[in-house]
Amino acid sequence: MTNMGFTPESGAGKIIEYLQRHGEGAIKDFAALLDVSATAVREHLVHLQADGLVVAHAERRGPGRPRLVYGLSEKAQSLFPKQYDRLISQLLRELIAIEGADKVEEILDRVSQRLAVEYSDRMKGTDVPVRLSELRRLLEQRGVPAEVAPEGDGIRLFACPYYDVAHLHPQVCSMERQMIEYVLGEKLDLQNSIREGAHSCNFTVHEKESPDGRVIIPLHV
Repeated sequence: MTNMGFTPESGAGKIIEYLQRHGEGAIKDFAALLDVSATAVREHLVHLQADGLVVAHAERRGPGRPRLVYGLSEKAQSLFPKQYDRLISQLLRELIAIEGADKVEEILDRVSQRLAVEYSDRMKGTDVPVRLSELRRLLEQRGVPAEVAPEGDGIRLFACPYYDVAHLHPQVCSMERQMIEYVLGEKLDLQNSIREGAHSCNFTVHEKESPDGRVIIPLHV
């Protein structure tokens, strides 16, 4: 977030993080978050909009005047943590041209396994809910805000570390999912993704079926 000119502890930084996690918010939400007046919130929003990081649209809920709802701009999304996007895109394009898409998927699968080893070496939990919590902590150390589902059966990522690359090469999204699967030791289902326009990538543990057809949820044993 520092590359946006705001520290995570600043009012503007907290508003940006809130929008990362929730997708949108109104002035009253930010006032409660910062424990300041609506006027102080508007000052932060004026600066964020002037920098092109936040956009607003009117939303009507029942009678009365519509309220303004704020969200992050495409510029803000492009500034979240990522590394060497252009180089990676070019490398993937060349690899696909030379080796073929199947070979590139095989390579990315091996990369996901290596990333999983790096995470697993820093995790101590044995059951999935604990490992999800530890994974969330490690992801946030990478600059990727995340939260574990209240039921302990999934995790949401509120920023994409490969935002630009993933738009050109969806295989990169599969690599990240496979990495999480290797870390957890469970298959995951993807409900929505930032690449497809959602404000988070939402993964849940895949339900298993017993031989008699009953559904078995791995987390609740």
